[in-house]
Amino acid sequence: MRRGRRRVRKRTWWQLMVVLFGLLVFAAAVGGAAGLAVVKSQINKIPRVSVGLSLSFEQQSDSEARNFLLVGIDSALGVDPDSPIHNDRDINTLLTDSVILVRIDPEADRVAMLSIPRDLWVPISGKGWSERVNAARGIGGASTLIETVSDFLGVPIHHYVEINFAGFLRIVEAVDGVPVEIAQSIRDDSVGLRIEQAGVVTLDPDAALAYVRTRRPLTLIEGGNPANDDDWVPLGVWNDLERNQRQQEFMVATLKRAVEKGIRNPLTLRRVANELLDGDSPSITLDDRITLGQIVDLGDEFRSFRVDQIERYKLPVADATIDGKQVLLLVEDAAQPALEFFRAGSLAGVRVRVLNGNPSGTVAGVEDALERAGFSVVERANADRFDVGITMVRYTVAFEDEAQELARHVEPVPRLELVAEIDGADVELVVGADYAGVSGTPRDSAS
Repeated sequence: MRRGRRRVRKRTWWQLMVVLFGLLVFAAAVGGAAGLAVVKSQINKIPRVSVGLSLSFEQQSDSEARNFLLVGIDSALGVDPDSPIHNDRDINTLLTDSVILVRIDPEADRVAMLSIPRDLWVPISGKGWSERVNAARGIGGASTLIETVSDFLGVPIHHYVEINFAGFLRIVEAVDGVPVEIAQSIRDDSVGLRIEQAGVVTLDPDAALAYVRTRRPLTLIEGGNPANDDDWVPLGVWNDLERNQRQQEFMVATLKRAVEKGIRNPLTLRRVANELLDGDSPSITLDDRITLGQIVDLGDEFRSFRVDQIERYKLPVADATIDGKQVLLLVEDAAQPALEFFRAGSLAGVRVRVLNGNPSGTVAGVEDALERAGFSVVERANADRFDVGITMVRYTVAFEDEAQELARHVEPVPRLELVAEIDGADVELVVGADYAGVSGTPRDSAS
């Protein structure tokens, strides 16, 4: 089915580099043969991992939404022996230090990220038992990690990207450090992190890696002496959710820095790519199914994409102890709205404005019902009149499919109304006197 979303306007040449926890996904928009040569020569250097059979084949075309599983490997292979990252570390470890699901939707001009806590307790695919998600790769390789995440969260995974600590360090070095807003002093001796002053700090490679990895940070009490260990107290509650938030913030900051440093220029792109790919050991790996053409097309779709448009999601979890291990359990009902957005082939996640057109009714419960069904409510307000008898779904030509999808969830069948323009939302739901609710299971047809 043709998606109704607007096509991204193609303006000037640019290179979309999705850098997430230092993970580099080349998505190159090429304006000429020279640019194509840069992209092709660099991408061909990237090692591939054979996981094709574990990836989803649901995607119908390169313009449709796809999910990337981006994985940071807890390995210090290739890192300077003097780096603090080697403290109490086996260079051959196969634990995943960061797992991030990224949805790229060219037709909707949207990029979203979902951090998956490393301590999330999941059934290991094909094994018959459960473990923390960060152990899945070590148990059965990249394929097992892909299948475990996909099966447990119910989301398709179309591509896989993996990077180790050396790759992360090289990216930060290539953009001359990453400026980060530090709200308050932060310290974690176990990873070599120490920033005593709040404010904007440009993190060098070692500091950047320590910043995104810290799990037990301390902060200096007001008026405290930095040299006195007793003046440093725990910062936050020391859980994976806080660390995930820092990682997401760092991802966006890295992207902004890359653009500021001229990543849209082919010569700059070559330099950054060389930083990442050169060396005795590979620091980044791609799946064996993604092609050069797909990468180039992806970048071409996102010529006008702005870094601050990246959407951030998190999984609702609860602390638990299983077999003596401190783990996190997914709160499944609360997680569904976020997960629906990452389920390719679904129009759930559509941005809806809810308008009250019935003076004797209320839209207070409508928002919750829509979000439970997977839609995103961006605003709740009054309609332009209060005598609406039949509930309506308003839409523009570009969002006809989204309107049809919403109508399939609303009880009873609403009226579809084509309008010239809707600002700030994909569709509008005008709640009338006949409104009876929102169903989590759509009808076969909206009519």
